[in-house]
Formats: sequence, structure tokens, C-alpha cells
Amino acid sequence: MATEHVSLTIDGRSVSVPAGASIWDAAARLGIHIPVLCHDPRLRPVGVCRLCVVDTGERTLAAACVRPCQDGMEVRTDSEEVEAHRRMLLELLLSEQPDRSAREETTGDDALYALARRYGIREILLPDGGEGTPRGRDASSPVIDVDHQACILCDRCVRGCDEIQHNDVITRTGKGYGTRIAFDLDVSMAESTCVSCGECVAVCPTGALTHKAVRGLRLEEGA
Repeated sequence: MATEHVSLTIDGRSVSVPAGASIWDAAARLGIHIPVLCHDPRLRPVGVCRLCVVDTGERTLAAACVRPCQDGMEVRTDSEEVEAHRRMLLELLLSEQPDRSAREETTGDDALYALARRYGIREILLPDGGEGTPRGRDASSPVIDVDHQACILCDRCVRGCDEIQHNDVITRTGKGYGTRIAFDLDVSMAESTCVSCGECVAVCPTGALTHKAVRGLRLEEGA
């Protein structure tokens, strides 16, 4: 049986994709980059960070990573409203970050900082006391450092642990501002059943999870 396809327009360009494909996937086919923090093509999309929102002409903006394409849909990925929404979300996320990113200072691939640079955000306009680590850290593991203050609760580490490595170690605990990732029944990482495979570090988009082996190293200027 032939696969059913739907046709839509994204930023004025036409594309045909299999029924059920997300707007994010359709845009990627056209080479249109829609920013994400919680999404990774290898992981089940959850639409947590909302940075991938797009304008579909409906009452509210839609998260592109979880919104299925519809036949005849007209999508705008870079309208003024969409860009303003993303910028505000980035400012809010940055307001809770610690005063330094271990990922940015070592491997230099902190996705949150990269998006901040893309949107020209050079200072935290809405500081909420995120300096230091009021949410705590977990340095118990011999190879992985956990900075809960840098965590944006995107659940990429949870899904990476469950869906890629099938270890089922990481979950969430707490409520409100105190919500954080946890290991097994909320024990330290060293006490948990974590096997130190490093998948959580690989998929983490911020400085929340970093390899201790590279901590202390700094990127050379211009590298």
C-alpha cells in the first residue's frame, strides 16, 4: 500500500511529506532551521521547551516538533510574533541559569547559549537569583557532574537514558521551582543504577550534565 502524503507550504515553499510527519520534520526537508532545545531527531518529541513554535494561522502558536502536518497547511516559522515569543522564552530560561556554563567553558556546545547569541541576547534582563547553584549539584559520580541549576527540564536526558540506552535510571522529582531530574528513587547519581554510559551528557543541551574528564579544560581563543 502506498504511503499517504500531505502537502503544505512553509515560509512560502511547498513540500510533500508522509502523513503524520511533524512540521519540524517537514521544515528540515526544506533546509529550514527551526530552533529547538528539547527535541532531538533520535528521541520521541515531547514539545516541552516551546522554542520550536510556528504560526499555522490558528489562535495559538504550535510546537513544530509535535504538531502533525495537515494537507493545505500554511506555516510561518519566522514571523515577528514567533521570533518575539522565542526571544522571551530564551530570556526566561537564561534568567535561571548559573553564573557560568560548564559545557560552554569546556566543549563549547551549550545550545542555550548558542541560541542566545543567535538572538543577540548578551545580558540577563530578568535575573531571578540563579547565580550560583541554589537548586544544588551532584558531584557524586566519578565521571558525570550534575548541575541542577543549569537544567531546563527538557527531559532529553530522561528520554536518552530510556529510549536509546534502555537503562531507565533518570526521572523527575519535586514540584514547582524545586523540580529537578533524579536518579532511581531520588538517590545520588553514584548510588543509582547509572552505568556511566554518557548518553545523558551527549543529549543534554545545557551545562546541566557534563563529563568530569573535560571539566577544567577551556577552549582556546578562536578555536
